[in-house]
Amino acid sequence: MELPQQPSQVHLTARNLRGIAHPLRVQILTSLRTEGPATATTVARRLNLNTGATSYHLRQLAEYGFITEAPSRGGRRDRWWQASHANTVAPDSEALDGNEGLGIAYLQALGRVWSDALTAAIETTPSLTPEWRDAQDFGDYALTLTPAEAAELTAEIHALLRRRTSAAAAADAQAPQDAARVSFQFQLFPTSEDRHVTQPTDME
Repeated sequence: MELPQQPSQVHLTARNLRGIAHPLRVQILTSLRTEGPATATTVARRLNLNTGATSYHLRQLAEYGFITEAPSRGGRRDRWWQASHANTVAPDSEALDGNEGLGIAYLQALGRVWSDALTAAIETTPSLTPEWRDAQDFGDYALTLTPAEAAELTAEIHALLRRRTSAAAAADAQAPQDAARVSFQFQLFPTSEDRHVTQPTDME
């Protein structure tokens, strides 16, 4: 049996972090990935942004390779944009340790976007159908893990989601009538009371 093709990924480096370490660019890239190609005007309407600012951020995303021009639709002269990759790999240690702090700035932007999405989901809960209220879930787990165990757990969750993503893509043409696009967020990190941090080396 042929295995499902893995989605394309972009790895963040000290250079391309310059193009994505901004909350609006994270939002725009997410919109293009989940809702498909769009013009600056369409993206601005989706995210309730100013068209001029949207155009600037789109150009920056394109300059650093996160998006590319898409074929124009219906003979229109508007410039259409599409995501270049299916997902983004978090900054590695080298990027996080960079002097300019762009790795942390990106993670902060990501956290802000995810937090806003969660808040919006909570606010719209009263308008959901009973079925979707039951399906929606907010929860967390407190575990005691070694770094190796934490990495293994994260890999297992990613593998499960990739299988679900591949199955959903294959069945997209005949999705059930009550199907809806959902967002699955998870974060794994040491908590403040037992966090292990790198200690500075004593200099003689």
